[in-house]
Amino acid sequence: MRRLFLLLSLALAGCAPFDPRPELTTNLADAQRAVTAASLSGRTVATLVASQGGIYRHDTAAALVEETLADLVRAAGIEGLPATVAILNSPGYNAFSLPDGRIFLSRGMLALANDQAEIAAALGHELGHVISRHVARRVVERARAAADAADVDRTCGDADITRATIVAHQLSLAEFSRNQELEADRISIGLLAKAGYDPAASLRMLQSLERVAALSPKAAGGARRAASPVATHPPTPERIAAVREELKKLPATGGRAGRDRYLAAIAGVAFGDDGAGGFVRGQIYVDPARDIAMTLPKSWRVFATPSGFGALKRDGDAIALVTALGPAVAAAPEAAMRRLLAAASPEAALAPLPAGGAAGWAAAFERENTSFRLAIFTRGETAWRVVFGAKPRGPDFDADFARTLASIRAPDARDRSLARPLALRVARADGPDALRRLAGRAGDAENGADLILAINGLSAPGAIHPGASLKIPDFATP
Repeated sequence: MRRLFLLLSLALAGCAPFDPRPELTTNLADAQRAVTAASLSGRTVATLVASQGGIYRHDTAAALVEETLADLVRAAGIEGLPATVAILNSPGYNAFSLPDGRIFLSRGMLALANDQAEIAAALGHELGHVISRHVARRVVERARAAADAADVDRTCGDADITRATIVAHQLSLAEFSRNQELEADRISIGLLAKAGYDPAASLRMLQSLERVAALSPKAAGGARRAASPVATHPPTPERIAAVREELKKLPATGGRAGRDRYLAAIAGVAFGDDGAGGFVRGQIYVDPARDIAMTLPKSWRVFATPSGFGALKRDGDAIALVTALGPAVAAAPEAAMRRLLAAASPEAALAPLPAGGAAGWAAAFERENTSFRLAIFTRGETAWRVVFGAKPRGPDFDADFARTLASIRAPDARDRSLARPLALRVARADGPDALRRLAGRAGDAENGADLILAINGLSAPGAIHPGASLKIPDFATP
């Protein structure tokens, strides 16, 4: 493949033949040693873990996850296969592995799985990467891509040809990485079957990931678009289709799921953001530590960020971001606003915010066919920046911006009642109104109903049977 891209580039450029330098000495074994050494660096791992919220402690969940991984390692039948697992204090739905066998699983994945077999599917996928030495293989391919680009540049001296070579390798590497993800899924299914777990859990887990992606504001507008040619992960529907085909190859003998035991083990696991940057409950953002609360119109879906919150218009045509700024801005908000406008739109007019919400400044401008609304205001010693953007601008865009600014307030009793962490509970569905009532226990009866369905692997309220056990986010303390 490496020489194919190189020769093709040279042929297209009309360059004279040349004597290529010796083949790369980098091989898979060298790469495996290199990336394993890097992954074993205490500082590297500590930084990685810290970026994901640190290690999350929950004894019963950790014990079950470790037991599940041990089952899969035995099923792999590879002598000396290294594998450990730790839970990260991250609300996201993700897992990853290091080439030395360390696997990390977010607490969000514990919330998403509905039984022990499903968490085994997530662990088996990561173990598949370890067994197949996928990280090391990517290192080799990237080294070859870099060498090709250097060869072309040195021989032809043509920037366009060099860029074409790089793009060709990007496409090849992306396909290579996507194939690795599909291979890890296949390995996971085989490990589940050998360990006695229900292999169909791989399919259920992917379907749950697809449902929460559809609900996630951060993924909205992109979750269902066609995959980019340089995307390194196949879209979830493609993985679902591939897993379906793989499952057809297995005898229909089933396997254990372990739902009741799993639900008991994860009871009390923290759910969602920990409130370090404030809490989002439905349309409300509240941060008691900074003495602020705000409410966005119902046409927006709101999500927490480390320093405030963001929101996406439910129809996907606008975005908002509200961020806490440093004390220097709080000391001189008008000057900060003018600096922003000088860079973004010097001709934009600056206006004071209306009295009542907060003291500050606002501006409106258009740039590159996108409408922006910008404000900076202060509350106490904290300055806040509000940015709304839309392309194209909808009929409610300006009104939504104005209503959001008008909602700025000191947290009242209801706001403070919502500013509490959530934990997973197991509850019984006892009637037709159970879903909305249970969602209300998380302070978000409207949006929470969809979330409860998604994390319980259910497609619609009608799929809930009376007496069924449901995982719910609850304000109750552990």
